[in-house]
Amino acid sequence: MNSISNSTHFLQIHRSKFSNQKIILPFMNRFVSVFITEILYIRSDVNYCYVYLRDGRKFLIAKTLKEYNDQLDAFLFARIHKSYLVNLSAIESCNYAGYEIRLYNGICLPIARRKRKVFFQQYTQAFALLPRLAS
Repeated sequence: MNSISNSTHFLQIHRSKFSNQKIILPFMNRFVSVFITEILYIRSDVNYCYVYLRDGRKFLIAKTLKEYNDQLDAFLFARIHKSYLVNLSAIESCNYAGYEIRLYNGICLPIARRKRKVFFQQYTQAFALLPRLAS
């Protein structure tokens, strides 16, 4: 197998691994279990994070963005800004010159200048090899 085939095979296995994997969100006095692929993006607010889901729900969690960045997979999520971690499959378009992305639901998020090059490489690599995960 060549390196492209190996990468494609690895990403397909990796994608199927995460398509049914859940994450536990400690919310208020309970725990909410959601599929990782249901997360659109995560926005930090000091030592808290807002987790935004595809169905419109939003959870305020007492965890830092770094903790979620370490926990979530690099092929599915990208750190685009000090305050944002985004699900790559939720991106509809990327305005490279304008330093922003647009999600399929119309929300625009900023891309930090220092993270733009790495994000763009990760974004193009992921979607050259994987079909979109968005439903």
